[in-house]
Amino acid sequence: MEQKAKGALERQKITDEAEAEKSRKELLELQANSAAVESTGQAKAEAQSRAEAAKIEGEAAVEQAKLKSQATKIEAVSCTSTIIAHYVHMYMYRRVHNV
Repeated sequence: MEQKAKGALERQKITDEAEAEKSRKELLELQANSAAVESTGQAKAEAQSRAEAAKIEGEAAVEQAKLKSQATKIEAVSCTSTIIAHYVHMYMYRRVHNV
């Protein structure tokens, strides 16, 4: 009877150890999957961050080009106004002085 109980106890011990080993294996698999998901999530976040930065840089470049274009137009109008004022002044001078 005692031998039978020892045998049953030994079998239970082996079964428990096998279950524990199976649980450790599952834990390691879950940890590996978790690390993979975390790594994938981090890579995705970094890619999105780079894409957003590129978008912002592109939008800033477009805005800068628009502002440069406006500045060039203003300069052109200013130069044209100066030339017109000069010619009006010359016209008025000649008219007043009969030149």
